[in-house]
Amino acid sequence: MPALGEKSVMGAAPVQGKRTTPVTPAPAPAAASPEAAYAGRAGDPSQASMLAWQGSAGNLAVVQRMGAGPHRHEPSGRPPEAGRGGTGTVQRAPAQVQLARLSSGKIAFTNLNQKNEKYREKATRVLQLLSSHESIQTYLGNRKCDIVIEQRMKETPADVVDRGAEGVVVTLAAYYFESYDIGYIAGMLAHEFAIHPMADNKPQLGQEEDGFKGLPFPVPGLEESRGGAKMMNSDDAKQSDHVLGAIPGSPRYEVYKSVALEMANLLMQDVENKEPNAKAQDVTDLLDCFLMDVASIAATNDDRLKGTPEKSGAMQVRKDIASVYNRYKALVSAGLPDSSPIKPFFPQDKTHWGVLKDFATLATRAAGGAVGAPSIDKGDDG
Repeated sequence: MPALGEKSVMGAAPVQGKRTTPVTPAPAPAAASPEAAYAGRAGDPSQASMLAWQGSAGNLAVVQRMGAGPHRHEPSGRPPEAGRGGTGTVQRAPAQVQLARLSSGKIAFTNLNQKNEKYREKATRVLQLLSSHESIQTYLGNRKCDIVIEQRMKETPADVVDRGAEGVVVTLAAYYFESYDIGYIAGMLAHEFAIHPMADNKPQLGQEEDGFKGLPFPVPGLEESRGGAKMMNSDDAKQSDHVLGAIPGSPRYEVYKSVALEMANLLMQDVENKEPNAKAQDVTDLLDCFLMDVASIAATNDDRLKGTPEKSGAMQVRKDIASVYNRYKALVSAGLPDSSPIKPFFPQDKTHWGVLKDFATLATRAAGGAVGAPSIDKGDDG
């Protein structure tokens, strides 16, 4: 995540061009298989309940695979709009990662099992992304941000709570952190930060948003549906913030899109800087996460449970989600300059089978979270 050049870690010597590791980890356990097929298992109570819980929660993850120092970290050498849909390779200043709480500046994992190399390296990437994200850093100011990993299944995969001067607390589901790659984790965090507290903290957003509240807006990609254009309306949504964050051109949507694209550009910089484990698929995964989130919100008016297999008419709902996904993809891509480094890495068009796979994957992985949470430091020697 840092720029090419020296990357320093508290307690370790700088290494030219590469990250150093803050602890000597224990061998990582074998990862559980995440891709159990949903087909033929709709009657399985555990699977159905997982889908119901996650659908009711209304978090973006349902649709895309169902502090240390008081200073602000400032990336160096960044053009004014780079990282927010801009262009060009950008060198970022190294983020200082410390032991104990595993922190980067004011952002820290508070209960990570640092003996597990896989989870420690993944957490380090998350910290470096958040520490280099200018919009998130501006929102945090000098406040600390604690990330707590929690063994949860019924709740959303993550949430962000703004406690004012006391700081910000991110709660992250252990199964999601353990089983999803960095692009999806970054995409899910982009949702939780941007569509909720960051948008709420934008000056004059409330006044600007008044023109979008309680009014029907056509769903992109379903403007010519049988029976007329399909509409979304914040007054009828499970979470009004979600619908307001999915209406193209609305102030909440613009905040969310900007944060997601900035995150995508940071991931792209890691690829260009040849950071360890960075790959172009990370960019694609984040964009897939964002697109599936807004598409499923818009297509179902934030009632995403409609797309689960046990629901009547679910196949048509999934077809609608796929159509809306592909329309949002075209809109977002068209809004980027041809020179944007992330533009070639948008995901392929989504089909209704792809939507079903996303639901099933999330349900399977969430169910697997009941077995244990090896990423959490339980205070023992294991």
